Amino acid sequence: MDNFAESNLDNALEDLFKLTRIPTVTAKGGDYSSKALTELNRIFSKLHFECFITETKGEPVFTAVLQNNKPKTLLFYDHYDVQPAEPFDQWTSPPFDPEIREGKIYGRGVADNKGNIIARAYAVKMIQELRGELPINVKFVIEGEEEVSSPNLKEFVDSHHDFLFSNQTSCIWEFGGTNALGMQEIWAGVKGICYAQVKTTGPKRDLHSAYGAIIENPANHLVAALASLRNDQTDEILIKNYYDPIITPSEETLQAISKVNEVFDEDKLKEQLGVKKFIGELHGEELLKKYYLKPTCTICGIWSGWQGEGGKTVLPADSHAKLDFRLVPNQTLNDVIQKLRDHFKKNNFNVEIEWFEGYPAAFTSLSDPFVGLLKDTMTEVYGHEPIIHPWSPASGPLYLFANYIPVLSIGVAHAESHGHAPNENINVEDFKQGQVCLARLIERLAES
Repeated sequence: MDNFAESNLDNALEDLFKLTRIPTVTAKGGDYSSKALTELNRIFSKLHFECFITETKGEPVFTAVLQNNKPKTLLFYDHYDVQPAEPFDQWTSPPFDPEIREGKIYGRGVADNKGNIIARAYAVKMIQELRGELPINVKFVIEGEEEVSSPNLKEFVDSHHDFLFSNQTSCIWEFGGTNALGMQEIWAGVKGICYAQVKTTGPKRDLHSAYGAIIENPANHLVAALASLRNDQTDEILIKNYYDPIITPSEETLQAISKVNEVFDEDKLKEQLGVKKFIGELHGEELLKKYYLKPTCTICGIWSGWQGEGGKTVLPADSHAKLDFRLVPNQTLNDVIQKLRDHFKKNNFNVEIEWFEGYPAAFTSLSDPFVGLLKDTMTEVYGHEPIIHPWSPASGPLYLFANYIPVLSIGVAHAESHGHAPNENINVEDFKQGQVCLARLIERLAES
């Protein structure tokens, strides 16, 4: 299999480069989905998949299926949309003109998540050419709105339930890779998310800042409102009853965190992130418990008034901020939004929630047989046991799938892939080995 991955590397890279050159930034709009769907159709059709495009209220969902009338099915969930590439001046090479430097593939989306799409497609190709046919059924669901909280995926999943969850299906999710020590990782779930844009308003237009003596500044008002959401000293979220729904973590989850701590290198992580300390000066297992088990409240962006070069003395007419709350099991999007509204009202902050989106946390039990099967496969391919995380502190619409089938996340990224940041990259070697790992998983799943 290693020889196959090497001999087919040029073709795999060509497919990855073609897909990466399409700037599918759903958050910014633009008619790029049709180009991406055409490219996906080309890639999967040549592997003899039956391909479908399902229109939604937003971006279409691409599905591909190889139905061999086998008793077991492996489903891959991926997405063809990517994060915005700004700031462009921090990229060493253009984000949508991928290139290879010193054994790394650079380009927006190569780690999140187009590199995984191609690696998974070529794992299927590997089995087809080396074994003659697939020993299981394989399906792909590739959506175009993951980076904007998948607002239309639920409707798709609800209307394609039999297609997605029949025939003893297991699912490989869209992300993953190696940690700072070069060890492979398995993620058994994700936190949920509530993402909201908020706004304060003042005068009907920007005013001369001399009026600051008598007119309230909506930027000051918003800053005070945002500061009221959490305690900077303790990192406690100060929204009333915010923590009430959160359940006590299971012994299984705590044991998994303890096992992660055995190989956790916090100094290496600080070095990679460019920070000197973690919030609360936490260390070891207590740091990891907070990382996995605690919800967050993060200001993702804030803007108001004059943003250009030089000075302009204005009192702004309005002020805006983008917030995200990472949710842990048993928290819900609507509950968080209602508590946020109540918090602003109770504390006399005139803050409007302009829009919000998100979904709950979800995870697969670590005692599920699929976890052991994937762990054994990765141990065989990579020569070491993978680190198994109870769930990721990041988010995705995994809840739509994990309620019905086991869902685990692995991938071809690495600890410094710079996902969501400039100079996103993956290692060529990881790209090849990811194909081998998934090909072996397909064989092991058929044998199990």
